[in-house]
Amino acid sequence: MLIRIEHSTSYEYTEPLLATTQYLRMTPLSGRTQAVENWALICPGATTTPWQDQYGNACHTLTVTKPVERLDLRVSGLVRTRDTSGVVGVASPELPVMLYLRETPATVAAEPIRELAVAAQGKDERDRIEVLHDIMLAIAKAVAYKPGETHVHTTGAEAMEQGSGVCQDLAHIFCAAARSLDIPARYVSGYMTQGIGHDAHAASHAWAEAFVDSLGWVGFDPTNRACPDESYVRTAIGLDYSEAGPMRGVRAGGGDEEMSVRVSFPNQQ
Repeated sequence: MLIRIEHSTSYEYTEPLLATTQYLRMTPLSGRTQAVENWALICPGATTTPWQDQYGNACHTLTVTKPVERLDLRVSGLVRTRDTSGVVGVASPELPVMLYLRETPATVAAEPIRELAVAAQGKDERDRIEVLHDIMLAIAKAVAYKPGETHVHTTGAEAMEQGSGVCQDLAHIFCAAARSLDIPARYVSGYMTQGIGHDAHAASHAWAEAFVDSLGWVGFDPTNRACPDESYVRTAIGLDYSEAGPMRGVRAGGGDEEMSVRVSFPNQQ
């Protein structure tokens, strides 16, 4: 599938923004599931410096040092994807997979998450890929997709307790559940051009990947109860949202901030 992505983010301030530094993880990389044909990141009035983080993500540091009334960030490009039934494999070089057993505040395996994982694992010895599919389906059954009931700082345990959340929350729960069974798992951010709740979370999507010895990394999307196919574009990975989210940083001035986001996939083929 050939996917053109147009992603615009605008910030309006009640007072002039004096300065800001933001870390951006909004640039996809080519790999087994996708080939990036072109990509551009534009933010008038700001400087952007490219770098690579410890996970291999393509990152930018966005810096504003002069007062501005608003900030407009646009990323766009063309990505060719292919359906691998969720199998991402292993990139080279890559951090040791055991790193992805590390718990974070967003992926604490609270007792309800551990119980879900143990139930999915079953008592008999089972293939790891079957267990992971059952974890994904159990999360989808236990936590309803409901935009607006959680926020970026909600933990997986909190979403599990209230029984609702968004794709970010379900991905955190998946990572926590898999890691509680000693299965390495990581958070993935990106785009999805179709699926359940697509309109509501089209700005960006999140799912998880778990490590299977015979396959490498395999994607699981609890929100859509499926492994990612050619409608998905990966942009970043990490232990949780704080390491793979599209944009985070600090600012000085600006007063109150209002953000608007628009994502479209024109001329999808």
